[in-house]
Amino acid sequence: MINQKNIKKKGRPKTIDLEKIKNVAMSTYWSDGPTNVSLNEICNKAKISKPGFYREFGGEDGLMKSVLLLYKNSLIQQILNILQLEKTFDETLDLLISYVIGNRDKEHIKNGCLLAKFRQSRSKFGKKTQEQIDIILKERHLVFELWIKKVKSKGEFSCSLSSKVVANYIISQLDYAVSGLANGEKNSNIKNILTLALSVLRT
Repeated sequence: MINQKNIKKKGRPKTIDLEKIKNVAMSTYWSDGPTNVSLNEICNKAKISKPGFYREFGGEDGLMKSVLLLYKNSLIQQILNILQLEKTFDETLDLLISYVIGNRDKEHIKNGCLLAKFRQSRSKFGKKTQEQIDIILKERHLVFELWIKKVKSKGEFSCSLSSKVVANYIISQLDYAVSGLANGEKNSNIKNILTLALSVLRT
C-alpha cells in the first residue's frame, strides 16, 4: 500500500510569501532604482530560489508588473483618494501639498517616486512592465481630469484651459515636488515652490 504521507503535493509551496517578495522587490527598486537591481539580489533578499521565483512570477517582467501594481495601490492611490473627498478645490490643493510635503514616511520622501523611476527607463523593461506603466499613468491622469471637470461644473474653478491640460499641469508640479525632496531640497523650499505653482489655479 502506498503511504499517502510520502506523496508530494503539487502546487505552490506554502513557505512562499508572495506579498513579502513583492514588498522586498518594491523597496529595493525604490531605493536603488529598478535598472540597478539584479534578479539574484531580489531572490537573496526575499529568500526565494530562482525556480520558485520563475514559478510564481514567470520572470522579472512579471515581478516588475506586480511591484508597480503594489506601488499604485499603496502610494499613488492615496493621492487619488484625496481627489474623491468632498472638499472644495482650494482645500483639495492644500491637502495635495500637505501629502507630498509632509504626510508620508521619511523613507518614501527620500526615495522619490518609484513610478517616475520606471517611466524614465521604460524602454529597458519588458512588455508587461511597459504596459503597466502606461496604464497607471493614464489612470492617474484620468482621475485628475475628472476631478477638474467636477470642480468646474460646481463653479469652484474657472479656467479657459481644458481639464486635460490643467490635470497634466498639477501632476507635473506634484512630480517635481517629489523629485526635489528626493534630491535633498529642503521641505520648506519645495513647499513654497509648489504652493506658488498651484496658486495660479486659485481664484
